Amino acid sequence: MFGYVTPLVDELKVKEHIFYKSVYCGLCRCMGKTVCPESTVTLSYDAVFLVLVRMALTGCAAEFGAGRCTASPLKKKPYLKSNAELEYCAAAGALLAYYSIEDNARDSRGFPELAAKTALLFSRRMRKKAGLPELSEAISDRISELSEIEGSGEKDPDRAAEKSGEMTAEVFSHSLEGDAARIAREIGFHVGKWVYFADAADDYYRDLKRKAYNPLPGPDAESLRCAMNLELEGAAAAFELIGDADPGIKNIIGNILYLGMPARAEKILSALENGTPDPHKKGQSSDDRPL
Repeated sequence: MFGYVTPLVDELKVKEHIFYKSVYCGLCRCMGKTVCPESTVTLSYDAVFLVLVRMALTGCAAEFGAGRCTASPLKKKPYLKSNAELEYCAAAGALLAYYSIEDNARDSRGFPELAAKTALLFSRRMRKKAGLPELSEAISDRISELSEIEGSGEKDPDRAAEKSGEMTAEVFSHSLEGDAARIAREIGFHVGKWVYFADAADDYYRDLKRKAYNPLPGPDAESLRCAMNLELEGAAAAFELIGDADPGIKNIIGNILYLGMPARAEKILSALENGTPDPHKKGQSSDDRPL
């Protein structure tokens, strides 16, 4: 997960924006305490979306505190207090980060390979502390399958995106049951595919320059726009099945699916159309950051 799944902040109510930032801060604190301090550097906005979806589906109550941290040593900031879903998402996010680092170490060459292998050494503790052995195995299996597809030079982006979607479906639905599991799986599957397409488009010109693999057969932004819109429609359809849930949480999720992700996609696809790679790859510009 790469940080593409964000709200359109201008359309959030003030209290919703505060809630969102509190979840981010709470997740960061939880990762530092329940996984390990170094895991906090892997925190992404996508993981905040995971927390929101899981809390909406389980009805997990939100309790808040206020405190200082290394990122804000002078001013107390509100944060979501640790709960079952926050702890799960902290561990799941750490596992996703570990296997992503492992995959990069396997595929990199030269100095990037050395950097990736160094990062892998430091991240092994993160995987061990995260626990969740069944989820860890599922993520590892999906990434191995995805690497095999990419290693073959596959130029059908949907085939690779399916594996990415299957992986995030596992993460979103792990340990849930019944309707909650089905809804979480659908949201995770479609959002995972959307993120894969977004990342491929964002990487396209860099990969072309480096002669590295990219699943896109060419810079066909319109076809990719249609594919990404279909995934958003699938995720939104599943989201609409969520019944009783905190209306504030549902409003934030709706903002992300209906406004934030489409806006992010248009920036990426416009860059693809114009032949200008996004200078803020693997993160957002100051205008995009929801914090």
